[in-house]
Amino acid sequence: MISKRARGNNDILLARFDVTGNKNLLMKNTEPSMTDKTLHFLDKFDHLFVTSGWIAGGLGFIMMAIITREVVGRYFFNAPTDWALDINALIFVAMVYIGSAYTTAIDGHVKADFFYRHFGGKLKDIIDIFIYIVCICYAAVLVWQGILLSYESYIANEVSSGSIRVPLFPFEVLVPLGSFFVILCFLSKMVRSVLSLCGRRS
Repeated sequence: MISKRARGNNDILLARFDVTGNKNLLMKNTEPSMTDKTLHFLDKFDHLFVTSGWIAGGLGFIMMAIITREVVGRYFFNAPTDWALDINALIFVAMVYIGSAYTTAIDGHVKADFFYRHFGGKLKDIIDIFIYIVCICYAAVLVWQGILLSYESYIANEVSSGSIRVPLFPFEVLVPLGSFFVILCFLSKMVRSVLSLCGRRS
């Protein structure tokens, strides 16, 4: 077997010829590092958070349509409904908790950063990690209490107290589910901050 080395602009190719005259090109080893694999895995969660944001946005349009129908029906046709406000309140709960992970992912929550914005480098990463741990603990309490609340609602077969009787369980279960997504988002952010603190993220 005869081998010869050919140089390219960036990678070194090893051209190998066997006795039959077939040519096989072997690329230089480009196996991604563990950091790259970790970031790629976290990017998949980001797609999940974006999807939840789209769902929450769609619920917002549904709320807007219901309110528009109620206003037009009430003031122009004297035909108000007795369900618009109740349904909108339930949809609002769903929109908030489904979209909470997306809001967290894009740093859309209100925060007092008068001093924080002046920090940089490793100090900022350390503060971020501390904040994420506190937020994960808070969201974990929401998951725990949300599970208890939705379970009790399911057992008691609770319904809304408005003019229409809507089961509350499908909406209350979104509290622990949305909070769990928020925990995933904070974990993703914390891992990125740890990688940045260790100097392993570009």
